[in-house]
This record gives sequence, structure tokens and C-alpha cells, in this order.
Amino acid sequence: MNSTVISHERVHESFELHVVSTGAGDQASFVKAAKDVWPWVDYIHIREKQLTWQDKIGWAESLRRIGVPSCRIVINGSELPSQNDIYGGVHWGKDAIRNYNPAVISNVQRLRLGVSVHSIDEAKIAEERGADYLFFGHVYSTNSKPDLEPRGLYALAEVCSGVSIPVMAIGGIEPGNIHAIRSAGAQGVAVISNVWASDSPDRAAALLRQAIVDTESLSR
Repeated sequence: MNSTVISHERVHESFELHVVSTGAGDQASFVKAAKDVWPWVDYIHIREKQLTWQDKIGWAESLRRIGVPSCRIVINGSELPSQNDIYGGVHWGKDAIRNYNPAVISNVQRLRLGVSVHSIDEAKIAEERGADYLFFGHVYSTNSKPDLEPRGLYALAEVCSGVSIPVMAIGGIEPGNIHAIRSAGAQGVAVISNVWASDSPDRAAALLRQAIVDTESLSR
């Protein structure tokens, strides 16, 4: 990183940085890395499909104990939680948003509600049903989906222009493509392996944040 690297005390930019857990189920390693990562990111997602909702709450409580503010903790799953002071948001798959009617979804909020989508049609449905933001991907090639073609920047731009809520790009995200993602209209990125698989997760998160700050200065 160059000499202009930002400090932990910076105010987060409007372009959001989400980091999503790997699904490996190793709570101790996750919490240990998150302690160093969280000052650089906007949201930490607990995405452990094998866990019960109560187990995920336990992970959230562990993050709280190491100093992560509850407003930055997101739990992924299709359950219908009630708002509390342990976490600040929930994130659903595209099928969950279809299965619950808007009246039920309104009871989930005002937790921040994110939804993962893979097409413009899914994006519009999620927005209509009350999603606050979207994950769209995978945008670039990623080791987690080696047999699937990336959807690319054109599809990302189509979704970004087709809805009025923020869209976060996911899949193959690294510092070098932040500018292109931002130019496509995305208002954030979500990463998994780029941070957690790094030998230095905090440095990986800091490099992503620096790239976001650099593109912010270019857009002024």
C-alpha cells in the first residue's frame, strides 16, 4: 500500500464493502480474523448454511464481544427474525424473497434486508418486495464457481440501471477491478475468499478499502 493509506479511523465511503464468511463452520478462526478485518469494512456477513439460526446468533454475539458494532453484523438465512440489538441486518436468497409476501417482509424491517440475485428479473422482484439492497454475481470468474461463466460487467450494469436500490457486485472481486465495478453503477462489493483466504485478512481488507478510496477521488 502507498503512503496515502487510510487509517482505521476513517469514515466509510458511500461505496460499501461487505465481507461474507466462508461457510467452513470454523467460528474461532472467523472471529479471530474478523477482529482485525472489521475496522476496514462496512458489513460482516455470517453465512453458515449448516448452522441453526440460534447458532448464527451465537456467532454474532462473538463478533460483538470483540468490538464489532451490531449495525455492521448481517446474518444470512431465510428465517423471519425479529429486530434486536445483536445484529443489524439479514440477507436472503432470491427464493426467500419470493416466498414471503410484502406484509410479512415489512415485519422483518427495519432490519436492513439484502437479497442475492442473478438476473434483472430477480432484481426487480426483490426490489418490489422490499429489499434494501442486492448482491449480484458472480461478476468475475471465481474459484467457488469454477464451472459457471461469470455474468460480467454488462449484466451488472443492466441490473444497476434497472433498480433504484443499491447493488453490490460479488464474485472474483479484487482491488484492481473496483473502478470498473463502480463505473458499471454498483454501489458496493462483497468478497469472501479475497479476504478470508488471505495470509493477512486485515491487509486484504485494507487494500480493498484503499481501492475504494482511490476510485472515489477519481470520480470527483
